[in-house]
Amino acid sequence: MLTLFRHSRPAQCREPGGPRELAVWPRRAVALCLLALCLSAHASWAEAAEPFIPEQPTIPAGALRTGEKGYMLTVLKGTKPVRIPVQVAGVIPQGAGVPRGEIRDFILVRILPFRDSRGQTVGLAQGMSGSPVFFRGKLAGAVGRGWEFSDHSLTLVTPIADMCGIFAAENEGGKKAAEKKMAATPITVSGVPASFLSQALGGALVEVPVTRGEPRVEPGRFRPGEAVAALLAWGDVEVAATGTVTATSKDGRFLAFGHSFLKRGKSFYPAARAVIHETVKSQAFPFKLASPASLVGTVTQDREAGIGGRTGFFAPSIPVTLVFRDRDRLTREERSFRVVADAWLSSKLLEGICAGLVEELWGRKGQGTMTVTLRIEGKGIRNGWTRNDVFFSEEDAGGAALKQSVQIMSAFLTQPFEDRMPLGFRLDVEATEEPRALIIEDVKVPARAKAGEELTVTVTLRPWRGKPITRDYKVKAPEGTSGVCELIVRGGGVHPLPQLAIDGGWKAIDSLDRMLEEIGAMDANNELFVELTSDAIAEAIKKASSKDSKEGKDGEKDAHEEANLLPEETEYLSQTKERRLKEGTLCIYRADRFVDGMIKRLVTVEPGNEEARPASDSKSK
Repeated sequence: MLTLFRHSRPAQCREPGGPRELAVWPRRAVALCLLALCLSAHASWAEAAEPFIPEQPTIPAGALRTGEKGYMLTVLKGTKPVRIPVQVAGVIPQGAGVPRGEIRDFILVRILPFRDSRGQTVGLAQGMSGSPVFFRGKLAGAVGRGWEFSDHSLTLVTPIADMCGIFAAENEGGKKAAEKKMAATPITVSGVPASFLSQALGGALVEVPVTRGEPRVEPGRFRPGEAVAALLAWGDVEVAATGTVTATSKDGRFLAFGHSFLKRGKSFYPAARAVIHETVKSQAFPFKLASPASLVGTVTQDREAGIGGRTGFFAPSIPVTLVFRDRDRLTREERSFRVVADAWLSSKLLEGICAGLVEELWGRKGQGTMTVTLRIEGKGIRNGWTRNDVFFSEEDAGGAALKQSVQIMSAFLTQPFEDRMPLGFRLDVEATEEPRALIIEDVKVPARAKAGEELTVTVTLRPWRGKPITRDYKVKAPEGTSGVCELIVRGGGVHPLPQLAIDGGWKAIDSLDRMLEEIGAMDANNELFVELTSDAIAEAIKKASSKDSKEGKDGEKDAHEEANLLPEETEYLSQTKERRLKEGTLCIYRADRFVDGMIKRLVTVEPGNEEARPASDSKSK
């Protein structure tokens, strides 16, 4: 893969267009804004800061003479590298004090006239990044940069001395690197529309034909000039950048690309031998059409001067399966793929890939209803963890359906508590264009009740464009309560129960098990809630839900001035639900449709017999 300059501005690199900053989730969503998943458990794969010594003889940039001729090695088609003649056009200094792993000088090299086996003229192409360049039979560096809309005969070569420093770069300061602007690295995508990954990866994304199935594992050694792919996803969905191997060392390490991939520093991308199917001509920039053939090792460094890794070592990955059922067409499709075990990057990849797959498999975008079941398998999760929900949208059913699952997967990947690798996700999605919804139309309940008395609540529900149906539900008036209480009948997605204790600062998520418990306690859209609350509880919920509620120091002052905290303000949501279900003041009924709407009624609760007796006795005395 070749890094680009614009022809109209040859002295300036383009912005990287890297991943956008991750959105911060509200605390109400079970404090899902969490720290990164520690990859320290995989530190044994990280390269120690040992000098990289190429097996090939090298020549420094300062020893080259303008006009000196040499050659570069690269694959034009298939897997065999060919020699292409080149000539030194000059050396461009980048300044002193550059840390290791960054670029001190560029070698300006011209590609001399050359025709391939079919008689076609060969120029610079994306995918030649990392192609080793030799003068006097010695390795000078790697093809790294070029210009769009040029004649594609000039390239900037990254000196081999700078590339050798990438394994020691993590021990150096990065001030100079932070000031430099890297050009975007084109990334090839297959199996899913590339547009869905543009936010996650930025830069130039190129869609290529689908290559189903995972590449086989084939331990071995790379050779300079071979095509190499750095993978972010592979299987039925493939996201990769293809370049060329620059150099190898006796300890099994390798250098490639001559520029960064995503510039993530320490990394764990699978490295695969690639097959070049064809070099595609383009006025903007020709590019190699490639696909990975076999996994050989792992990319462990992703720095400005190139990528580097080790053969024979394989980093962990995250398997994902998405099963899609179309209720209207009676079809079932399944896609399986893996993504890199990089907590932050994987989260964004999964968001784009899953959304793209659902739209691709459904073959449409618009209104509809989707039932989504997310299952997480991981170390220490007995029998797995599952959540089921139903989503309806008038505009984008797929986007609405996957948002929650992606947030949960992201929270699991980035949680700070413990490493649960090996880890896997499975998404089962059932879709229909029909609005499978139940609308709450009417609620009937006695106007008066005694504390602790069980009430019959009659609810009228209307399926979309169907006949209304009536159901009776049971709920108890709160014990020890008198006065006006509020009966609420609502769908799970309408004003869901808040995490009052977390919102108020009385509780925090303190373990992975607790996080999963509270995510599981979130209201589901296919649930019908019937609850009878006292004025105090209703007021606390309203206050927590209000956008105008005070925060910070004022909020702390108000909380401490309360004479007594409600149980809901000292419990996790899961504990509140469990208690209220046991008391009978809350009933939850699950449907197979999206439940929409909310209706309230007022119920006057009178003291029960046990509560009224002392008052009566006192009066008689």
